[in-house]
Amino acid sequence: MATRTWRTGAIAVSVAATLGMTGAASAETLKYAFGYASASTVGIAADDYAAAVKERSGGAVSIRNFPMSLLSLAETGPGLRDGMADIGYVVAALTPKDFPRYMLMQDLQLMVNLQEPRGKESVAYAGAVIEYTLTKCPECLSEFQGQNQVYMGGATSSINMSLCTKPVRTLDELKGMKIRVSHAVVSRLFTELGATPVSFPANESYEALSQGVVDCTQLSLPELTNMSLADVVKAVTVDLPGGLSSNVAVNNINLDAWRKLNDDQRAALLWGASQISADITWGYYADAITNEKVAADANISLVNGDAAAMEKMREFARNDLPGTLEGYKTTFGVANAETIASEFQDMYAKWLDLVEPVESRDQLRELFWTQMFQNVDPKTYGM
Repeated sequence: MATRTWRTGAIAVSVAATLGMTGAASAETLKYAFGYASASTVGIAADDYAAAVKERSGGAVSIRNFPMSLLSLAETGPGLRDGMADIGYVVAALTPKDFPRYMLMQDLQLMVNLQEPRGKESVAYAGAVIEYTLTKCPECLSEFQGQNQVYMGGATSSINMSLCTKPVRTLDELKGMKIRVSHAVVSRLFTELGATPVSFPANESYEALSQGVVDCTQLSLPELTNMSLADVVKAVTVDLPGGLSSNVAVNNINLDAWRKLNDDQRAALLWGASQISADITWGYYADAITNEKVAADANISLVNGDAAAMEKMREFARNDLPGTLEGYKTTFGVANAETIASEFQDMYAKWLDLVEPVESRDQLRELFWTQMFQNVDPKTYGM
C-alpha cells in the first residue's frame, strides 16, 4: 500500500513510570523479518512497532526491519528458528504440522459465515485467537517453543474473498476454476463447490494470476494494494469463500534472543506486541473498506455469489467441523480437538461483544493491551 494516514502517536505513559528501568542493560538491536513490502499494512505496522518498542524501552531495545529481504514468507519460520532473524512474521499454515493447535483455530474460520454479520468479525477473531493462545492453550505455546520461538501475538485479515481474473458468481462458473488457497478447510470448500484448489504462498499470487497459472486467489481485499493485485485482478467475489486468515504469528521472537533480554526489555516487547497485533488487524479491517474505492478506480468488479453457491458454502461450513476435528486428532494428534473448538467458539463470542464499541486503531491497541498483554509476566513468559 502506498499511503496510510495514521502513524504512531506519543506513548501515553513514560518509560520510567511503566517499566521502572533499573540497572544498566546493554542496548539490544533485534532484526525483524517479514515478507511484505515496507509500504504494506504489515510494513507500516512494523515501523510503528519498532518506534513503540524503542520509546517504551527508553532505547534499551531497537528493532531493525527487513521487509521482503532477509527472509521470505516461506523462509521465516525456519529462519527464525535457526536464528537468522530475531523476530519474524510466521505463517503457521506453511508448516501446519509444527503448529496444529494454533492451526485448528484457523480451520474453525468458516463459522463466521454462519452468523448474522456484525461488521467486526475479523477484529473479534484476532482477539479470540490471541487470548485463547496466551491463556487457555499452553500446548499452543509449547508448539512455538518447539520451533525455538516465543509466541507474541497474531492478527487477522479482513474477510476472505476470491480475487479473480474474471467474474465468478455461480456453481457453473466455479466448476474447474483453479483457485489458490492457503488453508485446508478452504481447499475442501472449493473442491465441494467444483473448483480446483491450488496451494502456494500468498505473495506468489501476482505472478500466478498474471501468467494464468490460477484463475483466482483466496485473499482479502486489502491485498489489491498490499500485493499490487489490482494490476491483475479483474473481479472479486466478495462473499466466497468467507472466513478469514488468522494463521499468522506476526512478531514471534527467537527463543534464545528472548531469554538473553532482561525483564524490562521483554516487557517493552510485550507492549509492542499489543500494538502491532492491533495495528495489523485494524489495518486490514480499515483497508478492506478503502480498497472498495481502489477496486472501483481500477474497474474491478465486486460481485456476489449467487443463492445456490452461497447455500452450498453454508452447508459445507455446517457439516465440515466434525471431519475437521477428527482429522486433527488422527493426523496431528490433537486429542482434545473438540475441547479447543468449543472453548474457542466461546472466546470468539466474547470478543464479538468486546470489539463492538471499538472505532479506531488506538482503541483496539488499548483493548489488546488491557485485556491480554499487560497480564503476561515478562519474568516468566517464555522462560
